[in-house]
Amino acid sequence: MAPGRPQPKWHVMQRLDEALLQEFAPQGVIRAEFVIAFSEPFGFWAWLGTETDAQRDALASDPTTEQRVCDLASGHGVGPLYKGFTVESQQTVDREYEGSWFYRLR
Repeated sequence: MAPGRPQPKWHVMQRLDEALLQEFAPQGVIRAEFVIAFSEPFGFWAWLGTETDAQRDALASDPTTEQRVCDLASGHGVGPLYKGFTVESQQTVDREYEGSWFYRLR
């Protein structure tokens, strides 16, 4: 981005990333990613990455997942920017996206 243009609060997103990993590690989450809007107010979608398809399916169908992610986003001051979440597995990324999370997130 050009100097002086507004940007997302990257330091906040890094702390939220760490909080998501800690919160969801018992359910197999090994990575967290964000898809962030290109312009203000920088709304974002959270991606939780598990090791296996079974873990992905269990977490995606867990009725508490949405609220837990929302609560963490709110606790980090970005709750109004949170738009939703997706869960994906490393197994699927390996199988369908040549092992590339970049391809999967596109």
